[in-house]
Amino acid sequence: MKKVEELYKENYSKMFHLAMKMTHDENVANDVVQEVFIYFFEKSQNEHRVTHPQSWLVRATTNKCIDYLKYKEKFTQLNEANQQTTDGNSYEINQSKQLLKQAISRLKPLEMKIIFLYSEDYSYKEIAQIAKINFSSVGKTLSRTLQKLKVILKKMNYEMYE
Repeated sequence: MKKVEELYKENYSKMFHLAMKMTHDENVANDVVQEVFIYFFEKSQNEHRVTHPQSWLVRATTNKCIDYLKYKEKFTQLNEANQQTTDGNSYEINQSKQLLKQAISRLKPLEMKIIFLYSEDYSYKEIAQIAKINFSSVGKTLSRTLQKLKVILKKMNYEMYE
């Protein structure tokens, strides 16, 4: 029990930051992280041993966020999401963020996961472990994903990539 509490204290803010970056919604991020820790706690109560708990938490958080994003995409229009400016951002910056979110939502789940982990400054080794891919293919997969994102943005007529 104490180990789970320590793990929670050590990793909550990191998981929350990751979930915020993926969902752009404080309430959703909080819910996601709480659900992940509850699941981890239940798993540890049932005597399931997680060999790399921090990697497991990152993987579970990213997967949960991807599930949320898929669900959100099915039931809402991405163009309507987050149209209000936040933190004093200008309209143009907000529009750019919306386009980028929309482009990222068109990626495959693994590609989304790799992009988000890379944007959070995880090492290639950590990305490989969390995404469950070979270390040697992380760089190539990331490069292809970034190239794919660039093509998607071009198709969306995003002026930065014209």
